[in-house]
Amino acid sequence: MQRSLLVALTAALSVAHADAAPRCAATLTSELQHLLTEQSLPAAQFSLRGLNVQAIDLAFGEASPGRPLTVEQPLRIASLSKILTGLVVLDADTDKSLPLDSKLVEVLDIDRESSGRGVRDISLRDLLGHRSGLRRQAGLDEMLRPEPRCPPHIEQLLSEPLQAPAGSTFQYSNTGYCLLGEALRVRTGQPLADRVAASIVRRIGRSNIAPYDESDRTVRYHASPDDPTDDPASYHFNYPAMLASGGFQSTARDLSRLLVRAFPADRLKTLDTAPDGCPRSGGPRNCHGLIFHVFDDAQGQRMFWRDGSLPGVSALALIPAHARWNWVFIATRRHRDGLRLNAQLLAAIDHVVARHLQCEETERQTRPGMKR
Repeated sequence: MQRSLLVALTAALSVAHADAAPRCAATLTSELQHLLTEQSLPAAQFSLRGLNVQAIDLAFGEASPGRPLTVEQPLRIASLSKILTGLVVLDADTDKSLPLDSKLVEVLDIDRESSGRGVRDISLRDLLGHRSGLRRQAGLDEMLRPEPRCPPHIEQLLSEPLQAPAGSTFQYSNTGYCLLGEALRVRTGQPLADRVAASIVRRIGRSNIAPYDESDRTVRYHASPDDPTDDPASYHFNYPAMLASGGFQSTARDLSRLLVRAFPADRLKTLDTAPDGCPRSGGPRNCHGLIFHVFDDAQGQRMFWRDGSLPGVSALALIPAHARWNWVFIATRRHRDGLRLNAQLLAAIDHVVARHLQCEETERQTRPGMKR
């Protein structure tokens, strides 16, 4: 067994209350450790919290050689950053400073006549739900290019015709979230990072959620185990350009805390904008609402989830429709097929969490003094 996999068998555990069921927490930790080893993930954080749920924060493996990862160290969260951008957009819709039905070209003050075919019809709601119809370029994603057109050359980007009519088709778009960030900046006169920071402080106070600092080397990110050409030394991105789509960092704990406060059950209902005919039980990626993918698990319970994937990062967050709990998972490696890995992690972690919650409920029912 490789050293990195052996390291993954050591976890730092933080349980919020002293009366937490130690057997349940130990089993949860053991099952997650096994999952990390099985998927060749050298280091990760996990957090679980909610109403009547014992808050648990875990850290596995090493941040760097000889230094264990802790629950306090922020990690890149890749596309989980879209939760932060989306939350600020929803807030701007609520206070009517930037309604979701605003047209993008009008907010950005772009000449409608110079925009590409259909571009004038794109609304912020279309961008938030990945239904803008923007053409996805061949090769590297727009936001991962050395010189992305968003934000510095938006007029050039929007001069091209749409691939599909705005609002008609789901197609995942990092560029769409970059455009949302620019719409917020233009309308409010504030940088996106400042708007996100204010949103977070208002909900949970101080936290480790912030734009990713590429100069900070306190956490090591690992090459894909199934990709011999993957080189961690090349993990450099234009983080200012991709801030709205994937440029933030956080601990799993702080992101989980934010989800509790930001997405109660009634707010999640408004995000379920997937078409009525969407086969939610057909697979976790089939249906996408606003910000989150929406699907029904094996028991028919509706779930809202989002994942993130960059070289060296696999990240997931999940909230059931009842919003009584959520969990967040962030790892320092992905496989070459990041979508497949994340789908496997989603199913496996959700199963582990369900077993843990049942264990806690059983413990509560069997404690002395409890009615059975």
